[in-house]
Amino acid sequence: MIDEIFDRQYQSGRNELHDGIDRLVTRIGSGMADTFRTIHRVQFDAPWAKRKRPGLA
Repeated sequence: MIDEIFDRQYQSGRNELHDGIDRLVTRIGSGMADTFRTIHRVQFDAPWAKRKRPGLA
């Protein structure tokens, strides 16, 4: 009886831990994606790179 209660609590805690780790990895991944999107925009879509300089055709 005690072992069954312990096992249920252990499995419940383990599932909560795995869910928490999954949420953490998802948040880190989405944060990294946002960061890379911003870096890409600054690097390749910079407004100063789109201006044509006078005298150059």
